Amino acid sequence: MASLRVVIGDDHGLVRSGVRALLAGRGMDVVGEAADGRALVSLVRAIHPDVAVVDVSMPLLDGLEAARRIGRAAPDTRVVMLTMHDDERFVARAREAGAAAYVLKDACVDELVSAVTRVAAGERLLGEAGTSTSEELTEREREVLRLVVEGKKNVEIAQIMSRSVHTVRSHRARVMRKLGIHTAADWADAAERTGIVVCVAPRERRP
Repeated sequence: MASLRVVIGDDHGLVRSGVRALLAGRGMDVVGEAADGRALVSLVRAIHPDVAVVDVSMPLLDGLEAARRIGRAAPDTRVVMLTMHDDERFVARAREAGAAAYVLKDACVDELVSAVTRVAAGERLLGEAGTSTSEELTEREREVLRLVVEGKKNVEIAQIMSRSVHTVRSHRARVMRKLGIHTAADWADAAERTGIVVCVAPRERRP
């Protein structure tokens, strides 16, 4: 079976090197790199890779506009946005631009590899808001969802999971984005929808 052919668009050389090493280590063929959006679109138009891993913020042409142009120039190339912007507004704009997946730069290694592999196989992980399924949540994200619904605060969750509060906030933000959570009440609905068992201690009965 032929290796997946991937190009990387990011204006930071260290990021490109890191992503290249990561994907190559998983058997993928990184066939090109670009440091700005225009160069990326030209590269994709010339070699038609299977997947383009694209940073949102790039000079000359931002990643979102690059994704749109890639969709027109090479419709068979799937776009995975790789970004530091953990914001639903950027997710919505990436969806509108035709991106197939949206991965944060502080995500675990397997999340990026999984996204690239799945979109290359034809999946679209960046669907309409609120339509994601429980399979898209990582094990840690599922645990955060359960603990939030049980009423735990970020500090308590960090202690239970042996993670930093910053990491817990990142997990919470990703769960909210993936499951379309906007209000406090949405958390319980999301847990029920994804089949997560919530253990809430019973209230003491008053005499």
